[in-house]
Amino acid sequence: MYGLLRHLSGVSGLCLVLALAGLQAHALNGPEIAQRFNQTYTSTPQRCVGNRAAYYCSGVMAKQILPSDPVPFWSHGPDAIGRGAERFDYLRQDVTPGPLAQDSGYLFADRFTAIGQSKDYQLQGDDGMSRPPELLVVNWGALPPVQLPVQALYYRSMEGLKLALRNQLDWFEATGEWLPVLRFDAAASPGQQFGFNQRDQLYYGYQVVDRINQRFDDTAPACPDGRAALYCNGVIIRGTGYGSTFKSWNPSPNSIERDGVSASYVRKDVGTTQVVGNEGLIFHELGKPVPHTVRFRCAYPDNAATSGIPNSCRATCVSQNITTVAQWRTRYGSNPGTSCTFGDNPVEFQLNTDVRVGQSWATRHNELIIGAWPQDIPTQLPIEAIFWEGGSGLQGARYIQNDFLQVTGRLMPIVRVDLRAAGNRFSYVPADQSY
Repeated sequence: MYGLLRHLSGVSGLCLVLALAGLQAHALNGPEIAQRFNQTYTSTPQRCVGNRAAYYCSGVMAKQILPSDPVPFWSHGPDAIGRGAERFDYLRQDVTPGPLAQDSGYLFADRFTAIGQSKDYQLQGDDGMSRPPELLVVNWGALPPVQLPVQALYYRSMEGLKLALRNQLDWFEATGEWLPVLRFDAAASPGQQFGFNQRDQLYYGYQVVDRINQRFDDTAPACPDGRAALYCNGVIIRGTGYGSTFKSWNPSPNSIERDGVSASYVRKDVGTTQVVGNEGLIFHELGKPVPHTVRFRCAYPDNAATSGIPNSCRATCVSQNITTVAQWRTRYGSNPGTSCTFGDNPVEFQLNTDVRVGQSWATRHNELIIGAWPQDIPTQLPIEAIFWEGGSGLQGARYIQNDFLQVTGRLMPIVRVDLRAAGNRFSYVPADQSY
């Protein structure tokens, strides 16, 4: 780095020194890296300070990942080894690139940034002065990945995103750092070619599972705004099954006919030890704003076999003058599956849990009835994650995850469920994901 700085003088040299110092002092996050690439993509100087080639301070150095490339992605394949260099596309607003044949790849820092991070690289042949659409970066050999100026991974399609996520995991396992995954769209509005979305990151699943575990552990009987607990805590979970003849997020014909989609409400104090089905969906708390708010209809403390109930909800417990645990147990304690229903005011909904406490049958799931929603609106629903538990559940969860991605273009993390666990009942494992 200092050899280069000796060639620079005056204000331009000082500005570069300050810029490099700033880059070393502050590690950029995903949105900042996307913004930086957008800036360098739209920047079109003829030369950089010190009469350096344009790629020192502008444009984007992109390495397409080919199907034949080795794993991990920063390794050299036979083609690069034979040439002594890796092919990089030089992407810049005013440079006509060759078509990007691959839907995923990785991005190097511009040369000045790489120098500032002590991760400099060299070109083979053309030094970049003519701003060609392809530049050859001299092979870095067996350097550890942390010594490479890789700033991000990019994708251009859903299949490209899957590959980017696999590469993101490889980088994390090798370095302990998460490379951001960016969407690249050359046809986007100026300054928007690179985009960062938190949901596109493999680590997003850890954030999701943390929220779910926090809600599971929160046993407050009411929300801060006075509504029943299911609007802010606990976990709403629905076993769905999977298959090519239906979409797991759509209500079944039976659910539509009786206006009732069955789910379970699990929480630390509910006592349930096993969910229904091996795979399915976890919903956000009902108080979370979403495009389509689902309708609470009624709650049962035990499995009520509602698929055979025409309107899904039996008579209310209040209508039968049942307002205490003792009254409910006198009437239904010996046959809890025939229970009356509880509403979604805080007192009634908490009673739906309280009647289970200390009962031998309380390890079974309860039943929460949600009104049937329209077909084919997956992005409007309060779906938070896909779950699996035991058996072939992982296979099913991966099917649902892929199906959801193909239909919506959105990733939905897969979460493991173990309601018998001593610690967190919900966990996120990157290797469980289908990409």
